[in-house]
Amino acid sequence: MTNAINAQGIVIARGDGGSPETYTLIAEITDFDGPGGERPDIDVSSLDSTAREYLPGLKDNGDFSFTANFLGADAQHVLIRDTDTAETTDATNFRITFTDVGATTATFAAFVKQYRPSGSVDAAVVANVTMRVTGDVTWA
Repeated sequence: MTNAINAQGIVIARGDGGSPETYTLIAEITDFDGPGGERPDIDVSSLDSTAREYLPGLKDNGDFSFTANFLGADAQHVLIRDTDTAETTDATNFRITFTDVGATTATFAAFVKQYRPSGSVDAAVVANVTMRVTGDVTWA
């Protein structure tokens, strides 16, 4: 028996910046990737080392990306699209709610790096979004 969870039903939502923060669903997301990060290696080897020695550097939580069906008039889609073109350095909070028994969440701040619609023959028009995670990812 597997303990795997189904991706169908995962909810990705955008925060409103309020206190308390209210999250609103980003509609019709078809796939996502991240957030996830890595730590750089800090080389602390010295002349009396017998092999390379390292310390972990500061964690970089990387990018978060998703693809959604293009919804040109949807309020959340418009906010994400307009953030891509705005001259702002403000990050927005996002929350992923997984479908496991405990409804695990990942909450993080990110800013939109790229918003790119695309389409082809016999395919739906989609929006490809890449965001840069800034700061910690809180898992609960």
